[in-house]
Amino acid sequence: MSFFLLLIFGLKISLTDIKSHRIHNVDLLFFFIAVALVSHNNIPRFLQFFTASLCVGFIFAALFSIGMGDVKLIALLVPLVAKDYALHLTLLLICISFTSIVAAAITILKRGTISLSIPWAPSLFSGAILYLATR
Repeated sequence: MSFFLLLIFGLKISLTDIKSHRIHNVDLLFFFIAVALVSHNNIPRFLQFFTASLCVGFIFAALFSIGMGDVKLIALLVPLVAKDYALHLTLLLICISFTSIVAAAITILKRGTISLSIPWAPSLFSGAILYLATR
């Protein structure tokens, strides 16, 4: 079920991020509701993972100057795919980092330079799908 949610919302949010360099709160709200429904009545676990990943997202925002839409997206992806916080969050972040590096390399090769506004949502969803594929 997580895989299909990633595909459905991943396509919509990624295309919006590529076109406008923004992630709309309405899309994130529907994704939040879908992730909460998939959590199978384990709301305390969902809220714990959501809060912890939101804090990690804030650290990313401070260190790497990513947008708040990406922070909220990270906070929703982690509870959707992670089962055990420490191990799975580490593996998920490795997959996201790998796809982000590949996306940045493609951008550099295509444009000859890297701009400050790179749509990160496709890398986030690609990393989450890559992570689910390796589980």
